[in-house]
Amino acid sequence: MRKTRAAEFRRAAQLGAQDAADSQALAMAAVYDLWQPGKAYGGEGQPRIVRRPSGRLYRCQSPHTSQAGWEPETAQALWTAIAGGEAGTEEDPIPAARGMEYEYGLYYLDPEDDKVYLCERTGEAAGSKVVLQYLPHELIGHYFTAAQA
Repeated sequence: MRKTRAAEFRRAAQLGAQDAADSQALAMAAVYDLWQPGKAYGGEGQPRIVRRPSGRLYRCQSPHTSQAGWEPETAQALWTAIAGGEAGTEEDPIPAARGMEYEYGLYYLDPEDDKVYLCERTGEAAGSKVVLQYLPHELIGHYFTAAQA
């Protein structure tokens, strides 16, 4: 009985957490289930935020039933990475991921080359945002410039 009640409370917390803002979701990351294949995501009453073994959270962008090969980090049309609590400064850059929402004027740490990049683009104001399916080192001169080392 106690185990069933605890499971009910956990499920209620998970459902309530599905509409959390990014900062709130990051503060309660353990509430979210791990992504798994063969599960419906993004529809009414279905999970919209999932956790990966790395600890990174992703928000569902389009309702679908998952399948192997459609993991959040590889199916960017379906998922957007939720950025961490980093300041986005050159000293405290945000870990970059494919399919995440980048903000112009902030710094990102590229996981493939371990370098820091500034998100900037001619004609875009600081604070504007863009979802990109590539890592910063792949978009130098288009959306990013290398930070001074």
